[in-house]
Amino acid sequence: MIVLAAGSSLSAAPALAQSGAPAGRLTCTIGAGLAQVVAAQKPLECRFRPRRGPLQTYTGVIRGFALDAKTVGRSLLAWRVYGPYARAPLGVLSGAYARKQGEVAMTGSHDGDVRMVPRSLPLQRGANVALGVTAFELSLVRSPRKR
Repeated sequence: MIVLAAGSSLSAAPALAQSGAPAGRLTCTIGAGLAQVVAAQKPLECRFRPRRGPLQTYTGVIRGFALDAKTVGRSLLAWRVYGPYARAPLGVLSGAYARKQGEVAMTGSHDGDVRMVPRSLPLQRGANVALGVTAFELSLVRSPRKR
């Protein structure tokens, strides 16, 4: 069952972020309609652009969502990522994430030391529905080795 979340706003996001600069940005594209992606738990293609280090590709699955997905048009997921590292190790975002009730940030990874805060986007890119995600899972996509 999908429920409409009330009272959440992106203005609270900076207050919940960890101190210091973000470690990078995570963006996930939603190919099909959001309602189908949420209901069928279809994998999303996600890209993590760390401040330092190479681009990392992940597969993401939305495990919980608190907005009416049927009313959302063109959309994507976009977060600022905070963690205890200067250079993001490969696969650092792999793991399960959850948002505690009343919070905007998602906390998780395999060590539980990563926080993801929804970020603002220009309207022409689509709606950032990251605020509606309550549970999310990421798996690193390893690129094939070159011979």
